[in-house]
Amino acid sequence: MTEDDLIGEWEFIELQDENGDKQTKIPLIRFGRDMGIENVNRDSYIFKEDGTYKSFNPLNVSVGTWYFDKKTKEINLELQIAPDHKFLPSLKKAKLVKKRKDGFYYQKPVIRKILMYSDDAMTIADREKYVLIYKRKE
Repeated sequence: MTEDDLIGEWEFIELQDENGDKQTKIPLIRFGRDMGIENVNRDSYIFKEDGTYKSFNPLNVSVGTWYFDKKTKEINLELQIAPDHKFLPSLKKAKLVKKRKDGFYYQKPVIRKILMYSDDAMTIADREKYVLIYKRKE
């Protein structure tokens, strides 16, 4: 599998547990503490040849840059943040972003591990015992 294989639109289909059962609500755990129930809402992606991506779900749209690590089979997503974004000062203070020549800031990569891949589908590790199922959109 190469970066070229990932170019195109990938639609999020569902989140499955370790038994392959679809889950729409899962425990929300932050910092080791149970914080309630999460309604599953994951991004679909458009990976472009120029190394940029768009991610989107019913609540959010994001853009950034991406690259694929063939050795680890991981997609690295670097979220783009506008210079006037309201959270930029705190992200800079926490050293979570770097400015690039294009004038935008980019977060450290978020990594998505591909567990299974075919030309029209892929399975990506989520957290702990969950996986994300994607289909290539034509």
